[in-house]
Amino acid sequence: MRQAIVFGALVLVFGCGGQKKTTDQEVVPPTPTAIEVHPSAVDLVPKAVQQFDLSPSTVSVSWSVTETTGGTITQNGLYTAPGYSGTFHVVATSTANTSISAQAIVNVDSGIAITAISPVSAFACEAVTLKATVSGSTDAAVIWSAPASCGTVTTTGLFTSARGTGTCVVTAQAHADPAKMAQITVNVASERVLSIALNPTAASLGPGGTQAFAANVTTACGTFPAGM
Repeated sequence: MRQAIVFGALVLVFGCGGQKKTTDQEVVPPTPTAIEVHPSAVDLVPKAVQQFDLSPSTVSVSWSVTETTGGTITQNGLYTAPGYSGTFHVVATSTANTSISAQAIVNVDSGIAITAISPVSAFACEAVTLKATVSGSTDAAVIWSAPASCGTVTTTGLFTSARGTGTCVVTAQAHADPAKMAQITVNVASERVLSIALNPTAASLGPGGTQAFAANVTTACGTFPAGM
């Protein structure tokens, strides 16, 4: 009887030891052929923060903003908008396959607007005051600019054209949000004659004598020989 018990125990031990335990293998998810950024479009105010997510969420990506000054984003997808209005693009690119990417469109709007009186008429080289109004901000300052070939404009909007005729486009930007701007068309007419001077102013001639006279014309652009 005792020998039977020992034999049974040995059978049980060898039976258990003879089984092989299956080793769990790490499951590697397949690389997706497409990814999506959520939300795919969002409206924000300047300097607002937005969390972007990825689908599928298991994909390793690199986050970036296409526009150099279009805001910043962390590698966790946390985006911070710039301090001005515009349309920007947040991009997620797969680190395993850089040909796979997705983007979201970010519309940033400060709510600020700028309006201007246009068109405006002016004489060449004569200053004309341009007017622009900023709304939606306590900062009503305007940044003025004009092409150098057209003329100059002061910080208060006083525009003086160069000599000549034609059309100039002056830009007014809201200081509170430079992305908000208005353009003013200035139609420049020929310079006005302010005075004419003869040289010489007097002459004494004998019978049959001749005298050459020259005329100088003065305008806001300067003094020039007549006809020039």
